[in-house]
Amino acid sequence: MINVIDNFYRNAHLGIMALKFLNLPFQATWQSNQQYFHDRMKAYPCWETFYLEKEDTGQKVFKELFKRETNIDILHMITFLRKIKLSELKQSPSYGQHRQHVDPQYYNLAGLVYFNSNSLEDGTKLYSDSHSFEPTLIVGSKVNRCIFYRADTWHCPGMKQEVEERWVQPFMLITQQETYNKYLEHKKTKDV
Repeated sequence: MINVIDNFYRNAHLGIMALKFLNLPFQATWQSNQQYFHDRMKAYPCWETFYLEKEDTGQKVFKELFKRETNIDILHMITFLRKIKLSELKQSPSYGQHRQHVDPQYYNLAGLVYFNSNSLEDGTKLYSDSHSFEPTLIVGSKVNRCIFYRADTWHCPGMKQEVEERWVQPFMLITQQETYNKYLEHKKTKDV
């Protein structure tokens, strides 16, 4: 299952999000952060903000627009901003061969909004399973395009990035009460 919403943010909201990319602090990290790497340059190096809080305009607007476009209620979500620098990516052994991954099991849906590129190479590759060498589907990036899929879908970013900085807004959503209950139970014992 893949869903695509072009022109997701309205112009004013797109401007607000662009200002966040320019003004929020980003910290050096890597993907998939479910795996530990002593040196982030040995993984898929990226820069990320902290999670946008419930009160943050970015999260509020996202929830409102997502509900309007999909009629799906969001019980809980995380979202943040990510930059991938081509100069760093080219130094990584994962350049051109990033392995697919799934998102955490405590979410029903995952996806991202593209902000600054229009290319098949900067898009997202989706796979039928962890052993697939070739993607089942490739979704190209397009400015202001939102894509989402089930969180257990194997996926990875396109690896031949065409812009010096790839700007995306990843998100993970809980949309089912049963999943939300499991999330709350897990949260009692661990930080998720």
